[in-house]
Amino acid sequence: MKKHVLFLSLCLGLSLNAKNVSDYKVGEELNDKEGVAYFKELSNRPEQEWPNKNLSINDVPKGKEGDLIRYGIKLLSKTESTLGPYSKLKKTSNEVNCISCHMDNDGNGLPGTKKYVIPFLNVMNNYPRLDIETMKIISLEDRIRGMGGTDSHRFPDNSKEMKAILAYFKWLKSAYGIKDGVKLQGEFFAKMNFPNRPADPVRGKKLFEENCVACHGERGLGVKNANYEKGTGHLYPSLLIYPDGGHMAMIPFLARFLKSAMPFGASADNPILSDGDALDIAAYVNTGFVRMPITTTENRAGLDTAYSKSPSLKPEYFASPQQNLDPKEYIKVKYGPWKNPNYFPGE
Repeated sequence: MKKHVLFLSLCLGLSLNAKNVSDYKVGEELNDKEGVAYFKELSNRPEQEWPNKNLSINDVPKGKEGDLIRYGIKLLSKTESTLGPYSKLKKTSNEVNCISCHMDNDGNGLPGTKKYVIPFLNVMNNYPRLDIETMKIISLEDRIRGMGGTDSHRFPDNSKEMKAILAYFKWLKSAYGIKDGVKLQGEFFAKMNFPNRPADPVRGKKLFEENCVACHGERGLGVKNANYEKGTGHLYPSLLIYPDGGHMAMIPFLARFLKSAMPFGASADNPILSDGDALDIAAYVNTGFVRMPITTTENRAGLDTAYSKSPSLKPEYFASPQQNLDPKEYIKVKYGPWKNPNYFPGE
């Protein structure tokens, strides 16, 4: 009898001490064990099917609310010319439009509405959220700044631009009928059938020349609009926009994006690249071009420290020369094959 009482007391104690995802506050730092529990609970949220709605920018409401939403759409669609380093506002540092990665759906004019291509439909349910690089709970505003390569001084929460982007995200959730507290089918990348071999950047170079050079150029620099220095931005984005150590610098991560989005016109349901082709192109893009190593900022951890506080959550394909000192180990981590290349914490 005493054993049963002791066991019941232990279980009650554990349940009382355990935190729900919503209990954590922005800025709070979690340890490795807490991070594992956090994402386990996050993955247990009920899943909502991708909405069967074909909305466009014409569905944005009229009036002041609609004006703010449309401004948010403009900022995400023409980020370089409105927020970028050559724009009048100069709130962000990255020379890329958000819509280049968070694509609209079949030209509907709504950034982040393409299924399996990092859409925005459910971001209001996904933040605040644990950032696995720093193991801190970050706000949606923090994530927006992190993606823009900026900080809270240049791009504060109370700025009109931040309010406009959030107004758009809130409208998306409402307009597409996304329920509270759910995970959404298609809100990350589609799974791939990775070949059981290392990624091949040499083969990837040939495939890149056949499929990607027309838009991104031989050196991956993209195509700039006329009067670029005056803030007109890119027609086609540079592939050097993300640093070595960022999420896209991980070959399986980029491969899954390419399979669902590239070349232009592809989708997860109607891909153009095979799984092997997407893998090898990703290997070439992340090998053949010199890119800056990631540095520690307000919202990001550098190559030497990323995931150091979360070894249980670190993707097996995160390759850091500073952390993988053995050359053979580094090559295996970077190029695979991997045990679970479709895994990414919290997806």
